Amino acid sequence: MPLKVSELTSDEEFSGLMATLYNSYSDPYNGFWDIFKGESEAECQARYMQWHKADPTSHWIYVTDTETGQIIGGTQWNIFEKNPYAVPNPPMAAYWIQEGSVFRSIADSVLNNFLAGRPHRMNRPHMLVMWCGTHSEHRRRGAGLMMMKWGLEKSDAMGLDSFVEATEAGYEMYKAAGFITVDDFWADAETDKPTQEWKNLKEELKFPMHGYFMWRPPGGRYEEGITKFPWE
Repeated sequence: MPLKVSELTSDEEFSGLMATLYNSYSDPYNGFWDIFKGESEAECQARYMQWHKADPTSHWIYVTDTETGQIIGGTQWNIFEKNPYAVPNPPMAAYWIQEGSVFRSIADSVLNNFLAGRPHRMNRPHMLVMWCGTHSEHRRRGAGLMMMKWGLEKSDAMGLDSFVEATEAGYEMYKAAGFITVDDFWADAETDKPTQEWKNLKEELKFPMHGYFMWRPPGGRYEEGITKFPWE
């Protein structure tokens, strides 16, 4: 059953794409996605569509099984032709989650901790893999590498570095695509006085979550044994 890569161009395509991401990030479970998906699938889809349309750097790619027409994989590539951190960005708040709730407090903490390293590590024109998932019933068919190829061909043509903050589940696929690990990280929530509800929800969301800062220079040309970005 041949697969086809397409770039999203209409609202109608978002439905199948989001359904695939919901499936992908539930198996294995990903607490970071739980924060971003909010409290309903309909709200999540509308919000992501709004974010995409308002962001000229956003490019959603998806893979279709041409025999069934099912969307089986989706990736968001952000193409930053200029340094997005030349001007400091305000902290991101999970405004889609009820304000004052423990869930909102944990979400805000995770987002701030997770995003804090980007201005230091990605302070240059680059391409970023923001989301990437393949439906659990269609893995190991090459969909992930097809979506990586779409972006990496562009990064090579534009002379841009590519970055991804990989989870344990996605690490091997990104490695196969030519990304190398420069460092690792722990996505976590912090508070001075955690309540039992805070502790329980944090455990339910499976934080702290381990991941990897991964990088691929244009053309995949890098020195073996590198342990930090060359510009650090």
